[in-house]
Amino acid sequence: MSTKETGPRAQKKAETRAALKGAARRCFGELGYSATQVGDIARAAGVAHGTFYVHFQTKEQLTDELLVELNQTLVERLDKTWQKHAADPPFELAEALAETCLELWSRERELLAAFAERLGQTASLDTLREGISPPVAGFLVERLRAVAGDIPDAELVAQALLGMWMRIGLRYVFGPRLSKKTAAALLARLSLGALAGVVPALASSLPPAKGER
Repeated sequence: MSTKETGPRAQKKAETRAALKGAARRCFGELGYSATQVGDIARAAGVAHGTFYVHFQTKEQLTDELLVELNQTLVERLDKTWQKHAADPPFELAEALAETCLELWSRERELLAAFAERLGQTASLDTLREGISPPVAGFLVERLRAVAGDIPDAELVAQALLGMWMRIGLRYVFGPRLSKKTAAALLARLSLGALAGVVPALASSLPPAKGER
């Protein structure tokens, strides 16, 4: 028998939960992650302090849920981009995927800053071993295997690509500012260049570098 709530009560709880997450986003942007307290989030959401704990045990649990949602959104957008550009040359596909990431990361600038601040405080060996954004890495592994077969150490390859993408993405979002076109083209070239080491057929898909004929 299902115990899941339905009706107006469930809707109210969902609205309050969403309000708390929206308030947390605003507080992180205005105060920074470390300085934001549960009381700040509750006040910004217009609810009693204790109401926060009806929905989340800690600020960290709320932040984890925001990260899950961000990763889900990114995977969904990458999937749509892949489907739209699957028939394009590899470089154009890689550029489109890069632009998708850059657009979302730029829109979520304040949330990325909060995640980075938290990671700097709480990073553990387990966190580092799991790597960056396992859901997005899983998406990349699936797509790489779909186009190139059984790539050796595909999970590590995906994590290596993500690390590179995050490094350039953070530069794009937080400056000194790169144009989206420049950042996306650089990501596409670096990604295909790296992948050519494990998927040699991709080497021929790289456009000539500047100055080459």
